[in-house]
Amino acid sequence: MKYTLSLQKIAYLLIIAAILTYLSVVAKSLIIPFVFAGFFAFLLKPICDKVERKIPNRGIAAFLSFFVVLLPLTGLIVLFSLQFMEVVNDLPTVGKRLEEVVNNVFLWVNQQVGLSGTNSKEWISKNASKLMDGPLTFVGSSISSSTAFLTSLLLTLLYTFFLLLYRTSIKNFILIQVSEDQRTSTEKVLTKIQGVVQKYLSGMGTVMLILGVFNSLGLFLIGVKYAFFWGFLAAFLAIIPYVGTFIGGFLPFAFSLATADSYLQPALVILLFAIVQTLEGNIITPKVVGSSVKVNPLAAILSMVTGGFMWGVAGLILALPTIAVLRVMMSQIDFLKPLSVLLSNDIYGNEEIFEEKYDSERFRFWHFFKKKKTTA
Repeated sequence: MKYTLSLQKIAYLLIIAAILTYLSVVAKSLIIPFVFAGFFAFLLKPICDKVERKIPNRGIAAFLSFFVVLLPLTGLIVLFSLQFMEVVNDLPTVGKRLEEVVNNVFLWVNQQVGLSGTNSKEWISKNASKLMDGPLTFVGSSISSSTAFLTSLLLTLLYTFFLLLYRTSIKNFILIQVSEDQRTSTEKVLTKIQGVVQKYLSGMGTVMLILGVFNSLGLFLIGVKYAFFWGFLAAFLAIIPYVGTFIGGFLPFAFSLATADSYLQPALVILLFAIVQTLEGNIITPKVVGSSVKVNPLAAILSMVTGGFMWGVAGLILALPTIAVLRVMMSQIDFLKPLSVLLSNDIYGNEEIFEEKYDSERFRFWHFFKKKKTTA
């Protein structure tokens, strides 16, 4: 039997992809809280199940699950917010002082190199200011994005509550979308997705708590002002792979550089975060989180770039768990199984798997777009 490509299927796919991309950008203020709520619901489901066994009222069980988890977080958020307000009040003074420090450093380098003249001094003064505009602008936009997310926190909590309340109905709705012989495998996929999200979020929450304590205690001993705020801010930013740790260490370093009487304190801040980063990357995260997402670095970076472009800071946070969930879903669809393997973290040194396992017609992309060729 002969087949040909179906232009109609290709057109439909392109139209659907364009509409979904457009809506995800335009309606991101509505979608982002719902995506966060979905992940939180997966995280809270085991707790809610345990509470529901003793209290056979799902609404009360969902509420108590919130209470158990959010009560300790509320104390941290209150302390964090109080110091945040103090930091915001100090930012204008700190920004001017930091610009002066950077300007002095450039002038010192200018003298060591041997350049002279008013033109070089003017160039240094002008570009030192521009140099600081980039990080401060990024920090400002990040704080703005975080503030926007915090304002929708109530909506996220409401979504989470109702997702927990209606979780059985939602699961059954998904199951009836497939044939009866596929429902067992579909339910296993949902369970696997739940496990991936739970392990990743609970692991990252534990890692952030450990890093927050280490960072805050280290900054306090060094003598950095607002040690609790900078320590837990750096721990929170660590949820953004690769770049989060750098930004989290840069902010207290810049603050220390602007407020300290000598360069010893900023140097100790760099040393502190170098030690913490080494412990986090080699001991803490591998032991606590493990390889729950099983996504290779290239796929992770591409997902972060896409998520950051579409949803800003929230997109950076959601990128890794989202691509991990998509990878699990792809692993259950024949023509997407090779792509699922390509996204995994074990393809290096296992290149032959594509030829050995997926070199057949049903695993090729075009198989989805083919149609029977009619003969006259």
